[in-house]
Amino acid sequence: MVKVNLGVALVFLPPIRAILTNPEVYDAIIVGGGPAGFVLASRLSENPDFKVLLLENGPNTYTNESITTPRFGFQLQGTQFSWNFTSIPPVTLNGAAPPLYQGSGFGGGSAINIMAYCRGASSVFDEWANISGIEGLRWDNLVNYFEKSTNLFVPSDRDYEQTIDVQKFGDNHVDVSYESTGQRLPIDDAFVNTWVSNGAKDVDLTSGDGIGMIVGGPHSINAANATRSYALPAYGFPIAGRPNLQLLHGHRAIKVNFEGTKVVGVDYVDISSNKTYTVKSNETVISAGAVNSPRLLLLSGVGPRRHLGELGIPVVVDSPEVGSNFLDHHYVVTMFNATPDIITGKQLEDPELLAAFLAEYKENATGPLSTPGGSSYFAERFSDEILDSLGVNVTFPKSLPKDRPHVLYQYSSTAILTAPKNINAISIFSALVQPEAPGSLRLRNADWRDDPLLDTNYFGSESDMAAALYGYKRLLAMMRSDTMRHVVVNEIYPGSNVTSDADIKVALMNAARSFRHPAGTCALGTVLDQSFRVKGMENLRVIDSSAIPRLPTCHLQASVYTLAEFAATILKDELY
Repeated sequence: MVKVNLGVALVFLPPIRAILTNPEVYDAIIVGGGPAGFVLASRLSENPDFKVLLLENGPNTYTNESITTPRFGFQLQGTQFSWNFTSIPPVTLNGAAPPLYQGSGFGGGSAINIMAYCRGASSVFDEWANISGIEGLRWDNLVNYFEKSTNLFVPSDRDYEQTIDVQKFGDNHVDVSYESTGQRLPIDDAFVNTWVSNGAKDVDLTSGDGIGMIVGGPHSINAANATRSYALPAYGFPIAGRPNLQLLHGHRAIKVNFEGTKVVGVDYVDISSNKTYTVKSNETVISAGAVNSPRLLLLSGVGPRRHLGELGIPVVVDSPEVGSNFLDHHYVVTMFNATPDIITGKQLEDPELLAAFLAEYKENATGPLSTPGGSSYFAERFSDEILDSLGVNVTFPKSLPKDRPHVLYQYSSTAILTAPKNINAISIFSALVQPEAPGSLRLRNADWRDDPLLDTNYFGSESDMAAALYGYKRLLAMMRSDTMRHVVVNEIYPGSNVTSDADIKVALMNAARSFRHPAGTCALGTVLDQSFRVKGMENLRVIDSSAIPRLPTCHLQASVYTLAEFAATILKDELY
């Protein structure tokens, strides 16, 4: 057992075996070592006679303090730990093409996200059930799987009001914690009070509620040592010693192999040697995320016949919806110059300050590095009267169940956009959390090495753009209000002189980014059947964010863990 000493923050790490003993046939191969992949590896390998192989493209993550230290989360996008995808410039963003970072390495997206833990409106999960025909996906049942995958910590010294339903959490796997009073930034009170003074009410956005303010987190952080709680330590460490399980990083699946329409295994590349191998399995589960799961299916000949034919890929199964229904939470950024008492990403670049913060963190697991640097957020539903005033067809946003918000507002103590040097920048953003218009994913060519074509279609309907624009204007008004003045010096972006609708819309187009919550590209009900099996195929399933038919109303990671926990019960019933 390896031990990494972070002072108080001791992390005990079981060995991760990297040698493929390669039985003649595995009972199951799991492609992807993110939240879904590790949940499935954990549950399927509970039977000691059931042989499981997990293949992950990216590196091992357990020794990297940039991953385990919460405040460094913003530094991980665009690194070796992420897929650095770019999209086709959407017409709606006037040629801008926001990057789309996705996790690459043990833990997947849970290793590089900003750790917000939220479940959102219960009606979304009921809609999953309606679309898929799987009654077990309704909120009243699925909440049991949310509980199964989590362990909640509420500090005793918090001085802020927040409704917390502790009964909807369990005692295992992903540690979820609220911030203590000392961990909250000065901007947090200002941000919360700004929305509360305009009618926001605190709710528990993990309890099935979708609309309201959540204060002080929660985050997927182990409160005992202030380290990131992600899929590798939460699910991977307890299972790493199982003799019937192989966990391999640096191995990329490039093709699913078939005998007719029956899947018999995969081809994978050892990244270090660039050698290709074939491995056989009785069952193959793709858990590579909303970009890489449809990408692997398409490369293997499962997808729209016309698209595959154009690329010269032999069609195994004509599955027209593979790569369609690309959904994401997209947000729009404002930036302000904060007062010096607010620790931002800029201050972390000061070697002396950073050394002091590191010393406190390693000694006591406290200080600025013990949190992500942003905690509270507000999910808002616009009234029908406001929607009617937008001047476009608002049938879709008005038709959403009444527990669903349209926009979520959040802040980050770092510069999301380019900021002037020596500016103590904070970012506040508004995210469209129930978009109407989906995008799509297609292959660029038949070469597995080349990134796919992502048509994200951000703000792609009239009502999407109108709601996003209204939310952005509302955000600007709130952040320019008197309740924020004691924590901000001046407005960096778009600038206090930007006030007209036309100028604000231009600012929106230039400041649109992805929340990095893509989903839907191998959706239940269209691509997948009620056993998460690819329709028309034998022994092939997809279980990850790509299987989600509609986006939840807030951050995605909780839903992915839970979907995988639920799907694992189906697989165990059918495969054992």
